[in-house]
Amino acid sequence: MKRTVLILVVAAGMTAVGFWSRRVSGGVEQPIAFPHKTHIALGLPCATCHQRVEKDAVAGRPPTAVCLDCHAGGDTDNAEIKKILAYGEKGQDIPWKRIWRLPPHVFFPHQVHVTAAKIECQTCHGPVETLERPAPRPLKTLAMQNCIDCHAEHMWTTTVAGKTVHPTKLVAHRKSADCVMCHR
Repeated sequence: MKRTVLILVVAAGMTAVGFWSRRVSGGVEQPIAFPHKTHIALGLPCATCHQRVEKDAVAGRPPTAVCLDCHAGGDTDNAEIKKILAYGEKGQDIPWKRIWRLPPHVFFPHQVHVTAAKIECQTCHGPVETLERPAPRPLKTLAMQNCIDCHAEHMWTTTVAGKTVHPTKLVAHRKSADCVMCHR
């Protein structure tokens, strides 16, 4: 029993050190200095590039083909667009580096939160739309309490047999308090 507790304490400590070291390190540098602010100002919603956000558990990183849909003609004076074109010519995806990462035991389905709950990306990701360059680290740090508070705060509606049903906050709280919903 003592050995099991010791192993769990050591594993938890190693996990905490890993998360802490990523947070205080210099951060991640992306291969393209993608300006979210410019693209949002053009009226492009997040799902234009993160095409899996409305259909899958993960939002996904944009494939090069998505960038080339608009930039195939290429602004030959822009170094970042030249990089995109070079990846496209080689038939390669841009090697975007992931910076938002929940612990491996946490299941967060983007599709449900974006399409059913209509939660805006900024709720969890922070003000990404203000960035002129990619963030080197997450703009927001999330904890389990953020999820529980959100579920308890919102009264979700659903349609059952053609009727709109307004569940109580207690039902929403039960969803957020059911460990198996998020911890798989």
